[in-house]
Amino acid sequence: SSELSGPPRRLRPSADMAATAPTTRRRRRCGVAAGRLTAGLLLVALARHADAGAAGAGGGGGAVGVDGSRRVLSPEAAEDYRRRGHLLTRGVLNRSEVEGVASTLSELLLEHGRRAFAGDGGKKEVRFTFAVHELSPSVAAFVADVRGDLWRAAAKLAGTEDLCLLMDRGFSKDPGDLETHWHRDDEAIGLPAQHPEVRTVHAWIPLSAMGRDMGTLQYLLGTHLRTHGALDSLLASLWGWEFAWFMTAPRAQDDELELGDIAWHDGWVLHSAGANAGDGVRNGMAASFAFCAGPSNCDGLAAQASATDVTCKAASLLFDAGWLARHRNGEEDYAKILLQEPFLYRSGRFLWRSMVGALGGLALHSFCVWVGKPRSKDKAT
Repeated sequence: SSELSGPPRRLRPSADMAATAPTTRRRRRCGVAAGRLTAGLLLVALARHADAGAAGAGGGGGAVGVDGSRRVLSPEAAEDYRRRGHLLTRGVLNRSEVEGVASTLSELLLEHGRRAFAGDGGKKEVRFTFAVHELSPSVAAFVADVRGDLWRAAAKLAGTEDLCLLMDRGFSKDPGDLETHWHRDDEAIGLPAQHPEVRTVHAWIPLSAMGRDMGTLQYLLGTHLRTHGALDSLLASLWGWEFAWFMTAPRAQDDELELGDIAWHDGWVLHSAGANAGDGVRNGMAASFAFCAGPSNCDGLAAQASATDVTCKAASLLFDAGWLARHRNGEEDYAKILLQEPFLYRSGRFLWRSMVGALGGLALHSFCVWVGKPRSKDKAT
């Protein structure tokens, strides 16, 4: 071995290395700037998601109480519902009244509930019972009471008292049931095809105390709106509305529900229900109210069937009597229908996305080349 006689000498960079260093630094800065821009866009989307974080933990963000003597929602609560497409109201219903409905339905939902949306592994998403008012006179009286707390709150959110009962269902999630797929209620039943001006307000009523771990409803807030911002429209033009909504819409989930609470949502808002990771059955009842939002009167479809029948005239067109009979007789395993845009739309979006990607790559390359060009100061160095 040899010994060093002194400290090693520092290497002096060559002229080529000295000339290349500023350019390398600039290109490195260009890459860092591009990375920061991408990260910034992602943070914007994440921030919009996080906007509902505290809301989900605390019960939906739109959680409001009511005056126990009058049970009237405030105009601010109604406006919040119309802006977000979701509202959780505390204590709107009389607790003892809901206890009576829950007691009546507990056995009926077990007897009449049908498996819905089973996955490949055989696990279902929910047990589904349609038209629960037909199963019990007391339940029928509860959902048909146009002067009751349920109808008054629905009218406040709809902005009109001209409501009809479109449908009422029972939903039971057994322990281990899967997450309910994301959907829009109005789209799922084909309501827009009946008349484009019919709108709906949906009340989801817990039949026991429950938290989000039992599979309460969750929502992509604002997805019911018919107008959209620039970022949403840009993302949708490139990757479709589903991508845009899941990237930019805040998400909220109901939590800490008690008897007397109601979780409301607009019929056009995207929502689902979480998996039931708890030990008990999650029973809920949903009542859906329809109204006409335009001057056409919606061809009378959102009108009550008669003076003694509060169901919507549209209900007889949407829900086939033969299907309901099969449902009562035990038909199960309802299937999910994948809704897709026409092929021409998807092809056009692919071409547009390719063009934007190419132009964006060219612009970034040109920027990096410009940044990497030697400046007069660099030449002097």
